[in-house]
Amino acid sequence: MSKPKPKRDKNTELPDGGADSPEGSSAPALVMVTVVRTAQAVKLNPARGGGGITYQVGRIDKEAYLRLKENDGGGRFSREWVPFERLRTCFSPAVLRGEGFKAHALDNAFSGRSTTNAGFLTAVIRTEGLAYEDTEHKGMSLLNGGFDTWVQGVLDADPEKNDDGTVKQEPLVPPKRENPFSAPKDGASKKSGGKRKQQVADAEETVGAAAADEADAAYGDAADTADAEPCTASA
Repeated sequence: MSKPKPKRDKNTELPDGGADSPEGSSAPALVMVTVVRTAQAVKLNPARGGGGITYQVGRIDKEAYLRLKENDGGGRFSREWVPFERLRTCFSPAVLRGEGFKAHALDNAFSGRSTTNAGFLTAVIRTEGLAYEDTEHKGMSLLNGGFDTWVQGVLDADPEKNDDGTVKQEPLVPPKRENPFSAPKDGASKKSGGKRKQQVADAEETVGAAAADEADAAYGDAADTADAEPCTASA
């Protein structure tokens, strides 16, 4: 009977599905994007949300990437690195020939589904000189072309440097951001349940079933009180 193939980790596998690990190591290396530029784009509608969008341009081997990094105003967005080739496929032949497009044309450039993604990315490609505002049609943009030239520029550009002089790199899959106000995971509730059962069992062993019921009730009251405590943090 053959052994089942090990599952690949999408957070660490290389874009081509290969692995780049030290010899003798079974763990795949973390894939890193070399950052060549960090800049800021003006939102398509600055009156809504305010501020601008900080973004990064990077590369892995011979592929260029774009990433939304920070939002000065309101609106959640995805911080994933978007391969430029995936972005390119979002444009229909008509748009490539010169027709205008709305921001939502770039929805499929992202794996994430934040509603601000496409608008923010459209602002970025305008700033990068790949598109510009269609003044005759409100809310639409036109492509400038020159995609291949832009990609080659990213591949040839000197990388950004950190304060210590090392090349700036970011993980291809950013780590998940913890939400301090999220509900406890299943493991936490199971752990609490195990503790509760243990307290009941200890009480039974020590002083009998009556004391166990009392311990069980006391623990439940404490848990209910904790659950009822209001969250005072602002959104």
